[in-house]
Amino acid sequence: EIKENWKKMRELDWLILRKLYEKRSISKAAEDLYVTQSALTKRVKTIEQEWGVEVVKRSSQGVTFTEDGRYLVKKAGIMLDFLGEIREHFSERHGVKELVRVGVPNSFARLHMPKLLKGYVDAYNRLQFKTFPNSSDMLIRQITDGTIDIAIVCGDYPFLGEKICLFEEELYIMAPMGTALEDVEHLPIIESYLNPMVKLLLNQWWKDHFGESLHAAHFVPYSDIAIEMVENGLGICFLFGSDWAFDRSRFQLIPIYNKEQEPVSRRVWMMLSDSCYRNQDIMDFISFTEEYYHVNKIERK
Repeated sequence: EIKENWKKMRELDWLILRKLYEKRSISKAAEDLYVTQSALTKRVKTIEQEWGVEVVKRSSQGVTFTEDGRYLVKKAGIMLDFLGEIREHFSERHGVKELVRVGVPNSFARLHMPKLLKGYVDAYNRLQFKTFPNSSDMLIRQITDGTIDIAIVCGDYPFLGEKICLFEEELYIMAPMGTALEDVEHLPIIESYLNPMVKLLLNQWWKDHFGESLHAAHFVPYSDIAIEMVENGLGICFLFGSDWAFDRSRFQLIPIYNKEQEPVSRRVWMMLSDSCYRNQDIMDFISFTEEYYHVNKIERK
């Protein structure tokens, strides 16, 4: 049983123990490791369940390590050094990092990719990344024909391989501050590139809400260009996700709801080619991404 527990402990778990002991704060440790507080807490509870011990005691002042917890922290240093020596040994032999080809749509590249890769590099830094920017429908083709190893896809496209739902993002209208939803029907629409599935979703919402088809006044390739045009008073635009950078004192995001008064949204998937399983470092990146977005289930369709 002890041997099986050792196998279950991932490198990130040992990093969590060491960082938590150093910071004595779940929020500060989570921030340094680029994971959410809930994800970090969940991993600590999993460690406790796997070993059948209490690792930390929680209070309003932070966390205090138990005797068993301090023992695991001591072993965490040994384990991380041991894993580092193995990694250094084989990196010296091979000389180069494994290349992983990741296809990303523009919105994910703008809002998520830099922080995700920064977190991975700080925790592991074992891979060389080459990104392929493209629309979700084209990325499906690229992962199917072997051009890329991993595809980040926005929307529920059919895919025969393995995929992981990272998160769900809601649809908004970016408009000048004070604009009501009823007013947007009469404002110029700045349309950035929409893959066919998203365009169908948006057109259906517009028709349900206003009784006619959506007519754009301007077409641009990317959402960030559409944002700049809105900021220059040329109309409104549609955005998935709420983390875009713009002047929040002058402009607002209006949430969009369907007939059932549910937010209109799309799921964002990480799709995996068979080539991912050729290398443990690539699988570690996939596991890190799951932890980063606090998901842990591969969905097979």
